[in-house]
Amino acid sequence: MNHIEINGIKIELNEAQTKQLAESFALDCKQKRLADYSKSEAVRIGESEFIVLEQENGRTYLLLKGLLTESTEFGTNNYYDGSNVDEICNDFAVELMNAVGEENVLPFTVDLTANDGLKCYGTIERRAALLTAEQYRKYVYIIDEQKLDKWWWLATPFSTAKHNDTECALCVSPDGIMSYYGFNNSVGVRPFCILNSNIFVSD
Repeated sequence: MNHIEINGIKIELNEAQTKQLAESFALDCKQKRLADYSKSEAVRIGESEFIVLEQENGRTYLLLKGLLTESTEFGTNNYYDGSNVDEICNDFAVELMNAVGEENVLPFTVDLTANDGLKCYGTIERRAALLTAEQYRKYVYIIDEQKLDKWWWLATPFSTAKHNDTECALCVSPDGIMSYYGFNNSVGVRPFCILNSNIFVSD
């Protein structure tokens, strides 16, 4: 007979009970809430790996660790809503919802304020999207720990038609520097999303 000790009291276990306890312990060790991950730590959800940017009020803010696509044109101009990169992120959101449940992939507002401050493009709601320039500035110290050797898009336009520019959108260089490219250039797509912190993922 095996035994466990709880508060100084020994409890004997038969073979079946010992096996059941071991299996339960192994499952507990394998499962981990998103809330238990530290910032910049890799988190695997379905087929994708993310880094944790922030956790608050039962929400975990995640950025794809690598690139979803390495060479994608932004769109037909620098307006994010309905662009090529927006559609790719929307498809990614559907995959996430299929993996963890729609209720666990939380909607959020994407602020499309231009780099020069113009607000012509307004805001949109998404379940996965590119980071904005403001978000990149906020999380740059965490993102720098997972720098990529490729360029990747941000959702923020350089300006808008009011300042005679509907071509350029911001992006991030392999050195972590924000720059900009014309919409018809091809760089990477790295989605951001917000998930319910209490979903379980496997190590």
